[in-house]
Amino acid sequence: MTQFRFCTPLALAAAAGLGLTGLSWAQGTPPIIAPPAASISSPDTQPAGQGGTSGDRPVNRSGNTSGATGATGSAAQGGTHGGTAPAGTAGQAPATAGSTPAPAATDGKPAHADSAFMNQAAQNGHMEVEAARVALKKAQNQEVKEFAQRMIDDHTKAAQELNTLATAKNHSLPDGPSLLQKGKLKLLGTHDGAKFDRNYVEELGPKAHRETIELFEKGSREAKDPDVRAYAQKTLPTLREHLSMAEKLERDTRSERKGTTR
Repeated sequence: MTQFRFCTPLALAAAAGLGLTGLSWAQGTPPIIAPPAASISSPDTQPAGQGGTSGDRPVNRSGNTSGATGATGSAAQGGTHGGTAPAGTAGQAPATAGSTPAPAATDGKPAHADSAFMNQAAQNGHMEVEAARVALKKAQNQEVKEFAQRMIDDHTKAAQELNTLATAKNHSLPDGPSLLQKGKLKLLGTHDGAKFDRNYVEELGPKAHRETIELFEKGSREAKDPDVRAYAQKTLPTLREHLSMAEKLERDTRSERKGTTR
């Protein structure tokens, strides 16, 4: 006796599906098999060619990139990957603007022209400073005192630089004015008040500064040692400024004398 079994609708659908699959396979078309769940891209991965990386590399969606950003981010903030400091920061002293390089030391003696220039420059500087000190004590005119103070400041600085230069060149400088200059200083000290002012301007004013400028111009052209030439060239602008000051002082004191005699 044949027995009939009642099948559920789900079982009938499954059987129909197997029948259709078998029919398609029989007709030469392979069945379509759904990929396993493990191969389906998850929300946190992207396939290559769509903004992701090869091999479904995870993409960090928190706003930061990994690896390369960490290596280069420090470089954008003043450093480089591996801790190398950028040029011009740590370990480097800034260059000083306007700084003068130290003169090169020599074993031998300087050329005769160079030693003669340095000797005369030193003696003229001593004369300027010593006469200015006398002027601070004996001058009557305030402008004369101000001029004298400027001579002390500038010629003292120039003398220090000249001593450094002479030491590097193995040369000994005179420690005071020449004999002729000492005689003039002694005579200058015998005057007081307005008479002192007049004699100081005559001896240490425009005439003396023109002679010193001529000396330094010659040294800047003819000195054999480049450091000696550089010293002369560096000092010339200050000497020319002194000449302008001395010419003005001469005009002012002359006008003052004319006013007092009327």
